[in-house]
Amino acid sequence: MHRWTAEEGRHAIVIRDYLIVTRNIDPIMLERGRMQNMQLGYDRPSLGALRGLAYTSFQELATRVSHQNTGRFSADPVADKIMVRVAQDENLHMVFYRDALQAAMELAPSAVVKAIADEVMNFSMPGAGISGFVRKAAKMAEAGIYDLRIHHDDIIWPLLRYWKVFERTDLDAEAEAARETLGRFMGKLDAAAKKFEDRRAAKREQSAPR
Repeated sequence: MHRWTAEEGRHAIVIRDYLIVTRNIDPIMLERGRMQNMQLGYDRPSLGALRGLAYTSFQELATRVSHQNTGRFSADPVADKIMVRVAQDENLHMVFYRDALQAAMELAPSAVVKAIADEVMNFSMPGAGISGFVRKAAKMAEAGIYDLRIHHDDIIWPLLRYWKVFERTDLDAEAEAARETLGRFMGKLDAAAKKFEDRRAAKREQSAPR
């Protein structure tokens, strides 16, 4: 856990240094935002070890993908190299939590499936508390860095398949019900992703030069 925290701190340092050295951001605004976010803190209610492992699995994979896409979107080989390296760390973090939850699945499948379902349907990134998060998230979605389609196709489903959530035959009635609810949720998420993609495509077509 301390190693994980240290590596996350290192990521913040290298990204901040890049932004300031390249003058890609107002350093005063950045520092004020950092102070605001640190004072706000990040504290989730005690959800137990299983849901905590589910959360970190999804969160680390989401971070890996968004960092990779950010590097590509930057069109700067230096930024891309930085983000690729950061994403490699995030992937190692994800693999650890993913496999820990897989081990738990073999011991308590019903409890794990319920934890996964609860987390998927209530997932939010740590940055949700920063100032202007909704606006910034919308810009990332419009740019294709992280949107509902990516969340559905590249984050949630790969892990659900890895854990074989919809293939288990050893669940109790409560876990079966949670899995059915999760299936319906994924269907709605897929529909919402399609709607967003259509709206974004129409917007881009309208703004394209004639």
